[in-house]
Amino acid sequence: MVKIITPYKTYQKILVFLLPFASVGFAYLFSLFVFRYITLPSCYLYELTGIYCPGCGCTRSVFALIHGDVLLSLRQNLLVISSLIVLCILYIEFVFRAFGKKLRTFIHSKYFWWTAFVIVMIYAVLRNIFPVLAPIEFA
Repeated sequence: MVKIITPYKTYQKILVFLLPFASVGFAYLFSLFVFRYITLPSCYLYELTGIYCPGCGCTRSVFALIHGDVLLSLRQNLLVISSLIVLCILYIEFVFRAFGKKLRTFIHSKYFWWTAFVIVMIYAVLRNIFPVLAPIEFA
């Protein structure tokens, strides 16, 4: 049986296009508040063991990305940018679905997620061996 996808209504299509702009604007305003008035805790795994987890440096990476410094964001944590790429691909699928077209990318494959998991684990090990992959500590 063929599943027919009905296109969204006009106002829904407009909302689909406004979604990323509203998200970026909200993230920027939220970051202004969080990074100015709230002290975020440091990584508990790093404090206890001295080992960087795959998520160490994500907050600094997002902060650098919001302020337009992509290279510093990549230096802090590679996973933030790669996660944004995956979110962009999912958004493109969402836009196609809004216009009644079916687009299915490699992201829905279990092999993609297993490969991503293995890459994250390798990244977690390598960033503790090579200091160039470790996040930069700010004073």
